[in-house]
Amino acid sequence: MTKQISKKLSRRDVLKLSGTVVGGVLLAGCGPAATEAPVEKPVEAPVEKPTEAPVAEAPVAKPVEGNVVIMHRGNELNQDQIAAFQDANPGITIEFVEDDPTRFYAMYAAGSPPDIYRIQAPSVPGMLARKLLLDLTPYFESSEIIKIDDLAPANNYYKANSPLEIGSGKIYGMAKDFSPDCTVFANKTLFEAAGLPVPDDTKALTYAEIMEYSKKLTVFDGDRLMQYGYGYEGAWIDRFWMNMLAETDKSLFSAGYDKVNIAGSEDAKAVVKWYYDMAAEKLTVSPKNPSPSGWFGNDYVGATLGMAQYGYWFSAMATGDLNKDGAMMLPAPTWAGVRRDPTVTATGAIVTSATQVPDAAWKVFEWYHGGQPSIDRAGSGWGVPAMMSQWSLIPQTTDFQKQAYKVLQGELALNTTPLQFNPFIGELTISSLWGKYLDQALAGTLTFDDMLKGIESETNSAIKDGIDRIMG
Repeated sequence: MTKQISKKLSRRDVLKLSGTVVGGVLLAGCGPAATEAPVEKPVEAPVEKPTEAPVAEAPVAKPVEGNVVIMHRGNELNQDQIAAFQDANPGITIEFVEDDPTRFYAMYAAGSPPDIYRIQAPSVPGMLARKLLLDLTPYFESSEIIKIDDLAPANNYYKANSPLEIGSGKIYGMAKDFSPDCTVFANKTLFEAAGLPVPDDTKALTYAEIMEYSKKLTVFDGDRLMQYGYGYEGAWIDRFWMNMLAETDKSLFSAGYDKVNIAGSEDAKAVVKWYYDMAAEKLTVSPKNPSPSGWFGNDYVGATLGMAQYGYWFSAMATGDLNKDGAMMLPAPTWAGVRRDPTVTATGAIVTSATQVPDAAWKVFEWYHGGQPSIDRAGSGWGVPAMMSQWSLIPQTTDFQKQAYKVLQGELALNTTPLQFNPFIGELTISSLWGKYLDQALAGTLTFDDMLKGIESETNSAIKDGIDRIMG
């Protein structure tokens, strides 16, 4: 039965929450001192065979028990899987709650948070700063199912020495699967129809080449967009900016992550200008140039999009009747000639620091990430398994799967280091502001420079607010 929420959500309460681990104290009792007896002459007694001391039995480990509340997604953890786990672990029950960030923080504020919570990599620094994560290092170190040296590098997003030192240190969670997220899915049929050479899948395109190709791939019927060149996930816009800047060792943020620097950075301005120009020239979708189907992923499958920048996971749904002959995956493009292709999502889960059943929560966590559910996911093609020992299960049946897998191997070999996300703002802070100000700039009510200033100003206000709430 789902716990009732009795306390109203307070942003300050939620963001300053910290879990405490309560340890039991073992008290050793002391008996009274022995009293010395008078010495007497011993009396002889018949010799008897000494009684054998009983053989001590090994202590029996107490079975792990508890009700584990997991907030996840029904299409990633179903009731049949839950029933199978409970049958194999009779002392543990799983209470499933559909993934909802607002509800998560409401449950936390009410004192009854989920024990396991589905998150993505950008949430780790902020949740760590708020002390919402349980250190799972001892559990990983003793696990017979998940070996630390078998964890794919993408799991480094769940390791940290501090909110501003992600990538190594204590282990706070694990990806369920991941992708090098900057790869590009091209439709070679559309390239050929536009008189363009089919891209070489052994060579990374440049962003400049993507723009030039997009100009020839985009087709209008009057004002109606019929086909366009390039689509990307708008919610990840700042993650793309960060990765592009990292090619030249530049950062989107100050050293302490207390400010974002766009308007005052020529490097950042150039990166943002590329995305602005793509929208202004109607080479990609935007508020003023909407997707023909409502989502660029569907546009790609429907053969109305020449290039879709998405991670390897998209290969599981990238082909349909209209584009099956043209689908292919390409390496991640470069901004300054340096090859990088990080995961910018690394979807996985954590155990909350306030859990009252940490051992039972770990059993569920371990089963989901390393047991049968992980094996089933590995063979589905929906991302790269989080454990390297399962990479052999990645599907390679169709020609498209084989081609995508070949490119994937090259991207994994880059071993791109994790991005350091800002712990003081939400995952969608910058992308939401990008959409807001881009709309105004494309409408002509705002200059490009004023757009940058608006994004920067509001982001810095959000950062300051976050610092005040977390540190105050």
